[in-house]
Amino acid sequence: MEIDPRKLPDMPELMIAGPGELHEEDLEIMGRQVIAHYGDLWTKLHEQTIGQLARILGCRDLPYLIPGTGTACLDAAVANLFEAGQRVVVAQTGFFGTRLTQIAHAHGLDVIDLEVEVGAPIDATRVFEAAQKADGVLTVHVETATGVRHSIEEIARAASDAGAVYVVDGIASVGGEYLKVDQWGIDAVVTGTQKGLEAPPGYGILALSPGGRARLDARESRPAAFYLDLKTWDQYRDDWGAWHPHPVTMPTNLTLALGSSMARILEEGLETWIDRRHALAMRCREGLAALGLEPIPARGFGANLVVAHWADDPALIQKHLLAKGIMISGGLDPTMGKAIRVGLMGRTATDAMVDRMLDGVKEALST
Repeated sequence: MEIDPRKLPDMPELMIAGPGELHEEDLEIMGRQVIAHYGDLWTKLHEQTIGQLARILGCRDLPYLIPGTGTACLDAAVANLFEAGQRVVVAQTGFFGTRLTQIAHAHGLDVIDLEVEVGAPIDATRVFEAAQKADGVLTVHVETATGVRHSIEEIARAASDAGAVYVVDGIASVGGEYLKVDQWGIDAVVTGTQKGLEAPPGYGILALSPGGRARLDARESRPAAFYLDLKTWDQYRDDWGAWHPHPVTMPTNLTLALGSSMARILEEGLETWIDRRHALAMRCREGLAALGLEPIPARGFGANLVVAHWADDPALIQKHLLAKGIMISGGLDPTMGKAIRVGLMGRTATDAMVDRMLDGVKEALST
C-alpha cells in the first residue's frame, strides 16, 4: 500500500534517542517559502548561524556547516585529519564507538581497539597508554547505545600528552552537555542538528580547535575527495565569501530553523539550558529506577539527552507507550533487546512528558 505523504496518520510524540520534535516556531519557519542560497541576505544569515554554532561549541575557528549528517562530518574529520596508514586508538563504547572503527578502516587507518565495559566511562589513563603508539584518538562523547557520557576533557589531555590528534563524536551531546572545543584542546568535534541543537536532521557540523587546524594545514596531501575536503570549503569561504561562501546548494529552510533553535538556547543561556536538561535527565533516571529499571551508565556518567536503562522486556514497554501516543527507543548493540532509551530533546523534553512516559512504563510493568 502506498503512503501519501500529504495524508499521514496521527503520529506518536517522539521521546526517542534522536531526532527530537521541533518547537512550533521552528516548524513555522520550515514551512516558509524557500530563499536563495546566495546573495546579501543569505550570506548574513549563514554567517550568523556559523557564529551561533561557534558560541555553543566554544571555538574561535568558524565551524563547517555541511549538508548531510553527523556521520558525513565524522567521515570528513577522519579523512582530513589523518592519512592512510596512520594509527588511531578507538574506544569501543558501543554501536557508535564501533562506527568510528568502521570509518577509520574505510580511510585506510590502522585501528587499536580500546575495550570499554558496558556502562563504564572511558579510562583516560588507558587512552594515554594506548596513544603512545598512535597518531590519533577517536571517541564518542555520549554513546547513544548506552546513555553514557564520557569524560572527554580528561581524554583530550591524555591524547595531547601522548602527542595524538583527538576527534570527538559529539552528535548525542552538543547542546545538551558541556563541551568546549578550544578550552579543552579537542582537535575536532562533530555533531548534527537533530539532537541537542533541536533542529531538523540534515546538517553535519565540524569544529576544529587551533590544534586541529594546524593538523589540517600540515597534511602532506589533500584527501581523495571534493565534497568532504575541508580545503574545498575553505576556498569558497575565502574566495566567494561575500556572495556564496560554500561549494554546494544549502538547505536554506533548515538553516533558518537551526538559527531559530540556537537563538532560543542562547537567549536562555547555554549553561542554564544544559543545567535544566541535566535536571530533566535526573528526573527521568530516578523515575525509571524507582520502577525497578536499573540504569546502564555507572553513577555520575549518565547523559543528559539519552537516558538508558536495562529492561527485561523492552518491546512490551515500547508497545504500551506507543499505544499511549509516545515513542521511545529500544537498545542498540550492546544493549539491543535488553534496554529502553528515552530521548530528552526538542519539544517533548519537558517535566510533563517525562511524567507521562513514566506513568506509561509503570502501567506496562504492572501488566
